[in-house]
Amino acid sequence: MNKMKRAQHNLAHKRVFLSELHRIPMKIFNFNEMKKIKSAIILIIALFNLTTVFAQEKIILRGRVIDGMDKSTVIGANVVEYDKDNRVINGTITNVNGDFVLTLKDPANIVKVSVIGYKAQEIKVDPTKSIMVELQSDDVAIGEVKVVAEARTTSGLTNIAERDKAGASVKIDLMDMQDAGITSAADALQGKISGLDIISSSGDPGSGSQLVIRGLSSMGNNQPLIVIDGVPQFKIEKGSIDLTSADSEDISNLINIALQDIKSIEVLKDAASTAIYGSRGADGVLLIETHKGRMGKVQFDFQYKNNYSIQPPAIPMLSGDEYIMLQLEEWHNAYGVFNMDKEIAYDRDYEQFHNYSANTDWLKEITQNGTSNDYYFNVSGGGEKTRYFTSFGYLDEGGTTINTGYSRFSSRINLDYFLSRNLLFQVKFNYTSSLTEKILN
Repeated sequence: MNKMKRAQHNLAHKRVFLSELHRIPMKIFNFNEMKKIKSAIILIIALFNLTTVFAQEKIILRGRVIDGMDKSTVIGANVVEYDKDNRVINGTITNVNGDFVLTLKDPANIVKVSVIGYKAQEIKVDPTKSIMVELQSDDVAIGEVKVVAEARTTSGLTNIAERDKAGASVKIDLMDMQDAGITSAADALQGKISGLDIISSSGDPGSGSQLVIRGLSSMGNNQPLIVIDGVPQFKIEKGSIDLTSADSEDISNLINIALQDIKSIEVLKDAASTAIYGSRGADGVLLIETHKGRMGKVQFDFQYKNNYSIQPPAIPMLSGDEYIMLQLEEWHNAYGVFNMDKEIAYDRDYEQFHNYSANTDWLKEITQNGTSNDYYFNVSGGGEKTRYFTSFGYLDEGGTTINTGYSRFSSRINLDYFLSRNLLFQVKFNYTSSLTEKILN
């Protein structure tokens, strides 16, 4: 019974507690304040999104760049956006019509327009209209401009630059010798290259010279191999090629071309330099490079040179009378009184006395002052595909000894045609005709 009364009492107490709970105002769980907090959060998020939208909105700047003088459009001008720290933010260039469209990251940044040859200009940002930018030319007075370049040259058979060569070779540029009074390549090399001996067979015109590189050897005739524009030269006789039996005149004829046609001469000395020519270059190699046509306008060149050779004074010698007296004194001192033939006895009663006492200066009779005339004419030019060089020369050289002289007619055609960047077609034509006047024995 007591347990049942306690249970009823507890149940009645719970009912009273619940009925009193509805009457207590809710201070902790206030739903109105919760709604206000929720509305404030939504408002903050909406403002943040709105700020982001405004920040992502970009300003587009349009315009055209023209020349301030002739009002022509400027192609390829740089339109660059800079920030306050002068750092590049964005940029573009003008098109073929001079127009540009630049998207600005920040309207507070500055925009500059610049191009080579014009002064840089800062423009005002105004996205509401198209901007017309007029650039002023930037004229700079230059006192002196030097352009230094080095042409790459090779030997023709090897693709090795001049500075990379390790062999013993010497190259002579003949451009500075055009005004000198020389008429042959052998004369141009006199005293210019160490180890090259040039021995003239005589002083007569066209007599030829012997070329010896690195001294005399025991085999062959010690004559170097001569290569003109990459083509070896040989002595051709009766259908056979023989270089070992060529004399100094034959070697001279191999390089018997107009001196004005020669651009440079290179002498190869050691075995490493002459190895590409095999046994034919055992006595050295003489490389001759002639002039070629250049791209440009047609050029005409005419040269005339006149040389005058004077016979030097001879060694003082006895006349005929003095020589006979000298012989008479020698005979008298050796034999005393003697009988002598009338031809050399200096007897004026002899009927042929005047024929034997003419006192003729035979050295003076056979010598003279020589005159040489050198005529040279060339035409050169070319374009991107074809380049040509043509020359004609005539040399008439007189010797200081009578009945000695030398004449030469030479012509040359060098034609280069570029079929492609890697294919070149060349034509090299040379014709030389020479005549040497000699004293008949």
